[in-house]
This record gives sequence, structure tokens and C-alpha cells, in this order.
Amino acid sequence: MRGAWLEKTIMPSHLKELVRARMEKTGESYQQALRHVRGDHDEADASKPAARPSEEGVARSRTVADTAFSIAVVRAEEAQRPAADRLFDDPYASFFAAAGAHAAESTQRFLDLPFFRDGVRLRTRYIDDAVRDGLNAGLGQLVLLGAGFDARGLRMPEVHARRVSVYEIDTAEQLARKRGVLSAAGVKVPARVRHVPFDFDAPDFATRLTSELEGKGFQTGKGALFVWEGVIGYIDDATIDHSLRFMASAGGPRSRVVFTFGQIGFESDTATARTRRAGFRSCEETASDELWRRYLPGEPHPNAWVIKVATAIV
Repeated sequence: MRGAWLEKTIMPSHLKELVRARMEKTGESYQQALRHVRGDHDEADASKPAARPSEEGVARSRTVADTAFSIAVVRAEEAQRPAADRLFDDPYASFFAAAGAHAAESTQRFLDLPFFRDGVRLRTRYIDDAVRDGLNAGLGQLVLLGAGFDARGLRMPEVHARRVSVYEIDTAEQLARKRGVLSAAGVKVPARVRHVPFDFDAPDFATRLTSELEGKGFQTGKGALFVWEGVIGYIDDATIDHSLRFMASAGGPRSRVVFTFGQIGFESDTATARTRRAGFRSCEETASDELWRRYLPGEPHPNAWVIKVATAIV
């Protein structure tokens, strides 16, 4: 145990992020994910010049986009299941999945990972339920932080019925990709769904993002529900902390964040401790093996416990 702790402590931060992201996607243990990441890293060309920060951001954006296409495939497959077996409905996922045909090789690598499909299904249903709970609690602003191809602003009848203001935050490239796919499919995005392009590596993260949101009509401090799905695996500890502080501050009292993370998503800390330090008064963590028993028949996948979801309330 001490050796594993030292290994995590001295590991370069970019490798930690890759291990954390793989665990969140696959449900693998820390050691399993580490072996795969180190294997890929050792095979890389040692003579390749180190990427500048801007280049690293572009590479990360492309990796996230490939993951988004993979998630869209899983959500599109849900429609092919018998109605009684479906965990959710996403009629837009097939458009995004088809748009990812050019990245089929990368997409398939994710789809072949253990527990990837079941993990996406379970977290999607959990977050849908958490969104319903937040709306029932009176929250009227929905913020998708790292929106990807998330279509909750379009597909959830509860969001439509309550005319909830939806703010989709992502890179300009990803939001343009999303708009293009929906436009090509003939989908008209309602005015209450607003895109907020943002550079997540920009300095003064909280100040700039709050300003961008307010420019789109967001009411700071009036209560909001934040969805932070599949993001933590790609960012470092400092970014996790200032993102949590931003959400607690921008949303204000009664606000909530629902998020996903891997077993080492918060290193030696817990989600509850981290969210409380950021300004949230409570946090409920749930592992995917428990979600499996809640939503699916049979025994959970052996690695399901590694992937977790949580809801924190200010």
C-alpha cells in the first residue's frame, strides 16, 4: 500500500490524469489502468519534441471528442433495446454517433474497454434522475460544464415543460461540431438552450466563465444545477478544486452539481471532503455497483465499484 501511495505521489501529473481518465471510462483498478497507460507511454516516440501547452490543449480536445462520439454510440444503442429495458431515451444520440464515423477506430477502442457501455448507461440514468430531482427542488438553470454531445436540454421532457434555461459550456470547436450535427439533422435548437464557448485553460477561470455565462443570461447566485459528466478524468487536482469553487459561488444557495469520477478521482481525498471545502454543504457518493443493483438485473460487473457518481448541494 505504501509503495502504491508513493507511486501515485511521484508520478508525473499528465500520467496521473491519463490513469484517472482510463479508470473512469473502464472501471479498471488503479494498477490495471496504470499498466495500460504506462505501456502506451513507453511505446511513444521518445524523440518527439514535447508539446507546447496550446498543442496539449488541442490534443486533449481531440481525445475528448473521440470519447464523446463513443458515448453517443452507447446512447444511440439504447433505442434498440426493448422499451422495458431502456434506462433512458436519447433520440439525438444517433446523429452524433453517425457524425463520428471518421473516428471509428478511436471510437471502437473505447467501446471495447471493459464496462464502458454499462458504465455510460448507468451514469446517464443516474444523472437524468439527479436533474429531475434538482428541477423538482425548484432550480431553473441547468449548466452542462463540458457539454460534449449531452442533449439533456433537448431530450428531457421535464426540462422542456419547465422551460429551464440551459447553458452548454465547452470549447468553441466542440460546440460548433455539435451545432453542425444538429443542423444537418434538421434539429432546431430552442433559444432557451445557449452555447457558451470557453477556453478551460484560460487564467482567471471563475471570473471569465461567470462573465461569459452572465452574457448569455445566466443569473449568478439564483440557484443552478450543474452537470459535470466525464470531465474529472481529464483535469488535474487544482482545476478540479477551482471548478468546484466556481460552481458553488456562481450557483449560490440550493445549487447542485452532479458529477462522475473514478476511484482515484480525488487522489487520497474523498468527493465529500473536496466539495465541502469548495463550499458545498453535503455530498452523496454512489459507486456503479450500487447503481447496477438499482437499475439493472443480475450481479454487477466486477469492476463497477471503481466508477462513481455524486451529487453535492450548496
